[in-house]
Amino acid sequence: MKKTTLRDVAKEAGVSVATVSYVLNHVSTQTIPEETRQRVFTAASKLHYVQNLTAKSLSLGKTNVLGVLFVSTGGARIPKPVSYGVFLDGLERRCREQGYHLLVSQIDPAEPNFEIIAERKLDGVFLIDAIEQSFHAISRNLQYGSPLIIVDSLIDDSLFRQVNPDFQRMFNDLSASLPAGQPYALIHERMSNERYQEIIRSASGLDESSVFAAGSDEDQLRHFIQRHEDKPLVVVNEFLALQVLKYRSPESLVVVCTSECPELLPERVKKFVFSRSKAEVAFSLMSALLHTPFGASEDEYISLSMTN
Repeated sequence: MKKTTLRDVAKEAGVSVATVSYVLNHVSTQTIPEETRQRVFTAASKLHYVQNLTAKSLSLGKTNVLGVLFVSTGGARIPKPVSYGVFLDGLERRCREQGYHLLVSQIDPAEPNFEIIAERKLDGVFLIDAIEQSFHAISRNLQYGSPLIIVDSLIDDSLFRQVNPDFQRMFNDLSASLPAGQPYALIHERMSNERYQEIIRSASGLDESSVFAAGSDEDQLRHFIQRHEDKPLVVVNEFLALQVLKYRSPESLVVVCTSECPELLPERVKKFVFSRSKAEVAFSLMSALLHTPFGASEDEYISLSMTN
């Protein structure tokens, strides 16, 4: 079946092709009589005309494509598409509701390839676990004015907005819930963004001997757990906690559910969960910047509360 074109709609409505384009693209600089507008809409509906979104996007200087870029972590214990699955699902749903497509890609920090950003002309990017050198290269490849939201990373650049858990408040609440002077040990994922790791350690108030950044080495993880067998363990991320549970009882763990999957854990595990969805916070910030690229905005720190 032949695809309906603008020319077909124009012929059916008895107007020019340019008029059809103005009406269907809602061009505000052109004054089109209401009666003419209705004829165009009626003709388009009758002929089942479907707009070419690529052409429309180019005419508006937009692609309606947002990107999620992961920085690959060498020796990562948990693949990022796994630990960020709920985030990606929530982000994709919100993008779809607002007429955006979501493109997901990984960047090798050793040999970064930024062609995907330049070629696809992304309207905005969510960058996860950013490292300084990759961050600046990515920002240079974005179109001027396109928002870059940094997630689970700390970058010293006030031009770009960041979305992170409020670890300081979370550890304050944890300390208040424990018996006075109760020691504990901390396990978190090894991240590319070193400042993010340092914020977790600093917020905990623990010395380095009581903190472990878990990579792919199972023996190192097991030895750390054994060295602290007399202490409760705070584990940042529920997928990591599932592996720790091979060596410890559920009652001895407090898990910070950064992947937003608390239902994966036994009921007896104490859990900290986000007060707001990470995808909701990140997309709301992106949406505001897309509508007002240089408007005032603030970094977002998502609070967590303890549940059983």
